[in-house]
Amino acid sequence: MNKSAIKVNDLKLGDVIIQRWSGDNFRAVNKFYRSQKHKGSASGDEQVFVIFQDEDVIAAVRLVPHEGYYWLRSLYVKTELRGLQLGSLLLKAVHNSINDPIYCFPYDHLLAFYKASGYEVLAVEDTPEALQDLYKRYSRKGTAIINMGIHLSK
Repeated sequence: MNKSAIKVNDLKLGDVIIQRWSGDNFRAVNKFYRSQKHKGSASGDEQVFVIFQDEDVIAAVRLVPHEGYYWLRSLYVKTELRGLQLGSLLLKAVHNSINDPIYCFPYDHLLAFYKASGYEVLAVEDTPEALQDLYKRYSRKGTAIINMGIHLSK
């Protein structure tokens, strides 16, 4: 597995490490997702950003690569650490590492969080065709989600 890391000092948390993982061994992040009652798992050619405290994953997000863009999925922060800006820190690390557009379907109660990180609400037809079908399928299930994206340029 390929990893790159940065160290961050946060007064409330102490030292945390943000790592970008790629490769095929995502056992630690998938264990974290299961501990947070999330059904998804990282695999294959995904890019995964994780925040570690000591030896534990305390936040993670997956980016599924597509031709010319990424689909952001499964941004989770350990339940008892929510509200400490770890999700924002994770998105900053993603935005500093990725140049391509990023699309996501967050739950509607997360609208302000994603807007504060620079994401915009998009019409379904303004997203790549492959994601349009996924968004429609998820919406038909009755899940309260929003179609959002960010175009990063450096």
